[in-house]
Amino acid sequence: MSQLRLRDWQAIVRLLADIGQGFGVFMLLAGLLALLTGDGPGTVSFLGLGLPVALASRYVRRRQVEGKATSRHAVLALALAWPALSLLSLIPFVASGGMRWIDAAYESFSAWTDTGLTMIRDPSTLPVALGVFRIVIQWFSGLGIVMFMLSLRTSSAQDAYSLFQAEGRPETFSTDLWVIGRTVVRIYCAYTLLGFVALWAAGLPPLTALAHAITSLSTGGFSTNSVGVGIYGPVPTLIAMGLMLAGGISFASHRNLIAGQWAKFWRDPEVRLLLALIVVASGLVAGQAVLAGFHGLGPLNSLFYVVTAVTTCGAGTIPALSDVPATIQFTLLLLMVSGAAFGSTTGALKLWRLIVVGQVVAREVRRPLYPERTVLPLKVRGLTLSDSAAVTVLGYVSLYLALGVFGSLIFALFGYTPLESLFLVFSAQGNVGLNALPDARYFDMPVLLKAQLILHMLLGRVEILPFLSLLYNLRGQPK
Repeated sequence: MSQLRLRDWQAIVRLLADIGQGFGVFMLLAGLLALLTGDGPGTVSFLGLGLPVALASRYVRRRQVEGKATSRHAVLALALAWPALSLLSLIPFVASGGMRWIDAAYESFSAWTDTGLTMIRDPSTLPVALGVFRIVIQWFSGLGIVMFMLSLRTSSAQDAYSLFQAEGRPETFSTDLWVIGRTVVRIYCAYTLLGFVALWAAGLPPLTALAHAITSLSTGGFSTNSVGVGIYGPVPTLIAMGLMLAGGISFASHRNLIAGQWAKFWRDPEVRLLLALIVVASGLVAGQAVLAGFHGLGPLNSLFYVVTAVTTCGAGTIPALSDVPATIQFTLLLLMVSGAAFGSTTGALKLWRLIVVGQVVAREVRRPLYPERTVLPLKVRGLTLSDSAAVTVLGYVSLYLALGVFGSLIFALFGYTPLESLFLVFSAQGNVGLNALPDARYFDMPVLLKAQLILHMLLGRVEILPFLSLLYNLRGQPK
């Protein structure tokens, strides 16, 4: 890996300045809401942070010379942007929410990485502006900084396309990139509006309905209460599950669905595998509850926990996960490691990687049945996958699992059981947000473990490799 040159850093700074302008405007709007609702500390923190960030970003952007941004620049910019946004956003949680710095950092990173783990015992007690700020962050995080930039058209087409690729969206484009970007944003906004109207019609107050529409579709999982959307009854629960499922399907598949290309939508192996996983796992969880003599779950909540785990939404319901049998927790753990479709709002490994792994394993099992020099190609979505690409996928999956297991061992040193450790670490690393610990053991965990979970959230969001690439480039060219 070659060392970054001056023109490389200029491209990265240009991308970061575009992101910074959008973030500054967002903070200014939050400050205006804080002012209107009489939140003095919130007004000062939002406006005091948003104005200089917006002005400084605009100043830097105007001084940058236009040039070509590569995918390498984009992944490094994103690897810098996510922690930068999270660190800046923790200030309102301290000033307006009265949180400790480590808890504020935990909350901010959880929001911007679309994870949903929280250090706020009762979100309903938050000041209005801070509560809205916390929820809307997940809307932007789910949509992705890339799509946000495309919709505003603040950067060049080349910059935007590089960022689009860096966010992990592998689609090929036959039309103008800005048209594609705006189409994706419109789909996302339409689903958000549809979810809001449905939840409002189901009896939720307007702000509560909007909040849960946002966090269900974005698969972020934050709630306006201490339990989750499941406390509002079966109809809102079903609506929320529909939004989670929409968030777990790629934007490319949504375009096919909206265009009436049903056959093309159904041919997507990720769509079929996702639906199959939900059906099988829901039956398995319901059966495990019966065998364990646990009658507090029921078919609806069994389905809910499966959907919220595999889509990495992490939304809550009744009963709390700390009360369910360990066999159910383990099943949900496997789903959290899997994740849903690539190019969607979800986290974790994502199904297409598991499809590739499965095909590699199947090929190696079949290989002894063929003559020695027979070529057995790998195909995903009708395209032939090179062996080098398959090795890259296998390497990433191995690294992801190893990092999660290593993090779990650290938790085990502090007295957490193996299942508790694996569940919480992979929940953070997969940007899921489910928590199977009792409140006392979760909220009072040591500062070191909170910091560790923040790192897992960040690595999960930037998908590990861009973060490692950033570290390599910051230390210079390896000897």
